[in-house]
Amino acid sequence: MTLDAPTSKVTESAAYDNLVADVENYEKGFQPPKPDKTPDFPFELKVHIWRAGEAQLFARTIGKKLSSSQKKFVYRDSTRTKPENAVFVEKRANPIVKKATHLTREEAKHWKNTIEFSQTAFVPYVTFTLIFQNIDQLAKFARRVKQKITLNTSSISFPKKRDRVWKYKWVSQWDDCNPRYPVYIVSKGRADSRLTANTFERCNIPYYVAIEPQDYDDYACLIDESKLLVLPFSNHGDGPGRARNWCWDHSMSLGFKRHWVCDDNIDGFMRLHNGRRHPIGDGGLFRVIEEFVDRYKNVPIAGPQYRFHALESESYPPFVLNTRIYSCLLIENSCKHRWRGRYNEDTILSLDVLKDGDCTMLFNCLLQNKIVTQAMKGGNTDEFYDAEGTYNKSRMLEVVHPDVAKVVWKYNRWHHEVNYKPFKSNRLEFVDGYTPKRCPTETTHFSMTRIRT
Repeated sequence: MTLDAPTSKVTESAAYDNLVADVENYEKGFQPPKPDKTPDFPFELKVHIWRAGEAQLFARTIGKKLSSSQKKFVYRDSTRTKPENAVFVEKRANPIVKKATHLTREEAKHWKNTIEFSQTAFVPYVTFTLIFQNIDQLAKFARRVKQKITLNTSSISFPKKRDRVWKYKWVSQWDDCNPRYPVYIVSKGRADSRLTANTFERCNIPYYVAIEPQDYDDYACLIDESKLLVLPFSNHGDGPGRARNWCWDHSMSLGFKRHWVCDDNIDGFMRLHNGRRHPIGDGGLFRVIEEFVDRYKNVPIAGPQYRFHALESESYPPFVLNTRIYSCLLIENSCKHRWRGRYNEDTILSLDVLKDGDCTMLFNCLLQNKIVTQAMKGGNTDEFYDAEGTYNKSRMLEVVHPDVAKVVWKYNRWHHEVNYKPFKSNRLEFVDGYTPKRCPTETTHFSMTRIRT
């Protein structure tokens, strides 16, 4: 059965700038030769140990006498001490010193009259740095500790941490806990997966899915048609930025001050608090972010951190100022900048905003479980990453913002590095009339509780 895709009444407010003409000698699919490979060895690996008893177990496992005064050494599997001598010797008077710098950051000072956030690290009891001279020594060590270790592994925990099975989720204790601004998912060729849409369904968060006309049948069979927005273009080859701009126009046509726009490969959201990442059960934390961002006149873009960049074992402030915002963005509709670029449009937009002296907010209280780039079929993966690789993606960013971005070989592919230090001096400005005084009523309003899943 073929369904007739409805025609949208919202038109594009401006032509999309894919920035391809700005890239000198741009060639679709071009990949320069890989750089000369650096020697793999010597190879360093950090081993984090979380309890004193586990330090003793590690010493016995690798057959070494270890000491807190010598935490870096060359590993030689054949050199093993007698079992009775394979012990860990503690020579520190105060082994564990917790980090506290995150508590005095500018972001922590602003975190008032909102939801509680506490994330002070579980500091390792001791961390050893092992140096391996060849692959044979590394393989033998991996077998002894019973863990998979590759040359891309920078650290492990010993013993290996068990995969966590979450028994709880966070839910809001106030009634109106859905986002006040519209939520858009830009999707192409992923009707079967629908990760972000399924996440919002579980959390009862209202949303729209912006799709191209040729995909309408596939999506309409699985998603309520009232949630589908059909874009007035298709297969343009300029990436998701053009569809995101259309969602921007759509939210403005509805009269909203801001809107959310999300990638279609986010498999859940989590709250980071008290050293634990638990799933959320509703849209309360989206509402918390909206209310917090609305206190300021110069935050055009905000959004949640990636789950894999916010570890339970590290210390963090509630949010980080003036860095890139990816994949799930809360955007102010009056922002003078729009999405542009065939690739890396998230970073380009973030830098456009920061270079104006405005601020961005990357929230650690809410995390997005984003599937890594190129791991799923559909979307940009099918449209150009599979065929073209990642060089043009990184090169475009370097051309548009050459003062802070450069192309590097990293993670066994061409990637980009961005220096955000020039924007650390961008300061937050409250909206006129807002006074940052404590407000118990408001704080009580944003309360959440954990319930069993």
